Amino acid sequence: MNDGTAVNIWQDGCMNAESADTEPVQLREVSDTDSLKALADPTRLAILSLLMAHRGTLRIMSVKELAAELGEPQTKLYRHVRVLESADLIRVASSRMVSGILEQRYQANQRDLRFGPGLLQSHTDESEMVLRTMVDRFGEDFFAAFRAGRIPHSEDVPAELAYQRNTIFLSEERMSPAKALEVREKISELVELVNSETEAHPDAVPVNLLLAYYSPTDPPEQENSG
Repeated sequence: MNDGTAVNIWQDGCMNAESADTEPVQLREVSDTDSLKALADPTRLAILSLLMAHRGTLRIMSVKELAAELGEPQTKLYRHVRVLESADLIRVASSRMVSGILEQRYQANQRDLRFGPGLLQSHTDESEMVLRTMVDRFGEDFFAAFRAGRIPHSEDVPAELAYQRNTIFLSEERMSPAKALEVREKISELVELVNSETEAHPDAVPVNLLLAYYSPTDPPEQENSG
């Protein structure tokens, strides 16, 4: 993470700019219902993803700028931004007066999020809403890009653009505990690989990932009745 967060001061009439007192943390552990409820909405998740998406210094954006990038009405986003701010997931990083109206610009309070231990058990309903929102958003983004012709057929992608070959895999398997552990560790290594590039790259390309793993216990055996 960069040591400082640059906050630009605009020349637009009367102005008042202020920086947030603290820097965004690298990883925040979500362990409260307010944060879960804030995340369990597709619009709020899109806002937060946009503010957390960039390497290097996290972006600082106004509601107007967020609305332009998300293709949403500006008036629709104010309530969602307030919910995210109340949950301490974003903060006001700077403000200015524009034509007598105070405009605030927001920044994420963290670069990555992780569910805290025991969160699913203690807040099952809220956690389910967040997970469904994440899965639904991935699917909606995928099909929006597909219908727009932005996802090429894998067989048409040349070798030098091999990163554009999409992969979707769903499996329900039975495997040895050793292999299951190996699979889980490989997924963890992939997550670390994704997060290892901490600076913005000049030739960066968009990549959407949805990674998941769980190993349920076997259902109890049913006793045979008489």
